[in-house]
Amino acid sequence: MGEGTFRKVIQIGMVVEDLDKTLQAFEQLLGIGPFRVVEYPPADEPWCRREYKGQPADFTARFSFFHFGNIELEVIQPLEGESIWRDFLRTHGPGLHHLKFSVDRLEPADRFLRQQGFACGQQGAAVGPNKGKTWAYYDLDGALPLCIELMNEVIEP
Repeated sequence: MGEGTFRKVIQIGMVVEDLDKTLQAFEQLLGIGPFRVVEYPPADEPWCRREYKGQPADFTARFSFFHFGNIELEVIQPLEGESIWRDFLRTHGPGLHHLKFSVDRLEPADRFLRQQGFACGQQGAAVGPNKGKTWAYYDLDGALPLCIELMNEVIEP
């Protein structure tokens, strides 16, 4: 399953303590921007499904997005609650957090990663343009110095 499954990278993600300061640096140093900034969960969907380490969770964060053609740069600032983003900041400080892959269906890729010994650390309902999809993060436990995020393309009825 691994070969060919993880080919469609759609996002590079960072986690930071101060989103505004980071976005300002991207713009001033590299001319990258403007970023689209949103809060998660959105105010109109505060109930959207969120899990942290297999349990229902109530974390919040600010996200920003910038597209480099077909690759999206996501910068995340955790706000409240326990999350893998907060864990990452405690352990590593700000920096590269994940590569996000688009997969047809989440379950086969999830099963493959679990068979390799990598548990899903956090998942939730996608919102906005990806509403109806699910995102899921897997910590690779040091096998690679980052997480893998998956998002399904096929929306099941």
